[in-house]
Amino acid sequence: MVRCPNCGQKTGGDYCQWCGYPVMGGGRWEAEARKEAERLAKEGARLAKETEEAEKRAKKEAERLAKEEARLAKEAEEAEKKARKEAERLTKEEVRMEQEVGEAERLAKEEAEHLAQVKALREAEEARMAREIEEAERRVKEEAELLAREQARKVWEAEEAERKAREEAERLAGERAREEAEEARRIWGSGEVEKKVEAEPAPLAGEQVIKDSGEAGEAGETVVREAGETVETERRARAEAERLAKAQALREAEEARRAWEIEEMARRASGEAEGRAKEQSLREAEVVKKAREAEEAERKAREEAGRLAKEQSLREAEAAEVVKRAREIEEVERRAKEEAERLAEEESKRKAEEAGKVAEVEAKAEKKAEEILPAGGEVYEGNFELVVARPVGFAQVRQFAEQLGQVDGLKVEWVGGSAEEGAIIGISAQKSLALIQIISAVPMVEKVSKKGEKIIVTLKAAV
Repeated sequence: MVRCPNCGQKTGGDYCQWCGYPVMGGGRWEAEARKEAERLAKEGARLAKETEEAEKRAKKEAERLAKEEARLAKEAEEAEKKARKEAERLTKEEVRMEQEVGEAERLAKEEAEHLAQVKALREAEEARMAREIEEAERRVKEEAELLAREQARKVWEAEEAERKAREEAERLAGERAREEAEEARRIWGSGEVEKKVEAEPAPLAGEQVIKDSGEAGEAGETVVREAGETVETERRARAEAERLAKAQALREAEEARRAWEIEEMARRASGEAEGRAKEQSLREAEVVKKAREAEEAERKAREEAGRLAKEQSLREAEAAEVVKRAREIEEVERRAKEEAERLAEEESKRKAEEAGKVAEVEAKAEKKAEEILPAGGEVYEGNFELVVARPVGFAQVRQFAEQLGQVDGLKVEWVGGSAEEGAIIGISAQKSLALIQIISAVPMVEKVSKKGEKIIVTLKAAV
């Protein structure tokens, strides 16, 4: 079946069964043209819809990319702020650590200088005390040697004096004994005593005897005196020896006291040296401890600086990645924009081509229709108003609207009217129709005319 080019209804045969219009030849071409126009219109609508959807997607993608770019820019700005703050903190931390290390080094240097001075003073003091002890020991030794020599000299002198006194006493005693013995032998051996006694008178003899006895007594007294002198010399020698022994003992005691004092001085010096050594050791230990603390602080500072440098590198890498992603997003956005522009341009070209084709087909269809359609066979499409001329009843208007609704491709949108114009029917031609011919073919229509954009319909009088 084909569509009648006059009324637009589907029909069979060479003439329309509705209006009797011939449908051979040009009718089929017009139907094909309409089908092509409809296909092109649908294709254009589809392309328009796709273009609109593509534009919407591109717009959404652009909005998403803009939001993503804003977020990335914000993240990059935040990362940059954090990196800047972290860099400032690291700089301050490095300055603080450098100050602490410098302060520790200065304190260690001062402590080392102080310890060196203390050590030098201690060594000088120890050298001085060693010299004093050595000098004291030398003086004590010299004095002891001097005392020993003096004591030995005095002992030797005492012993020599005692020996000489003893030898002198022995010599004198021996001589005295020898003289007495010699005198006695001489006297008694010569008989002079008896002769003198016998020759002299008694008194004279007695006096002589007494004289001789006195001389003998004097000699004895001399001997006794000399022996007493020898004893006194021996006593004096013993006293001198005792005095010298006591002096020796006192000297030894003095030497022992001085030796004890020297030992005490050496012990005190040793104790002071040990105390200084302990103090030096403690100070050296403190210096070593401070040096270790400074090294540990420096090590921790280096580790912290390394860690912060790594974190800074990671942040910079993250910032670089964010910038890279932002650039990629900008590139994607640029490409999407270019693609959207390209698609829009292609769509506009396609629309222009399709519009050209549709216009060409419509022009050909209109030309063909003009060739085959009679006068008044104008083709309509879209929304129109049918004004039903009075007098007419509403039931007749409603019936007419129902008959119009049965026409294929024609839709009654509304039925109304006005006091001036009368009843009005809003219709919509959903495709190209020879609207006047179709309405004229309706049995209850008497006449159809066009006035401007409106179509005036006169119905037959109701029977």
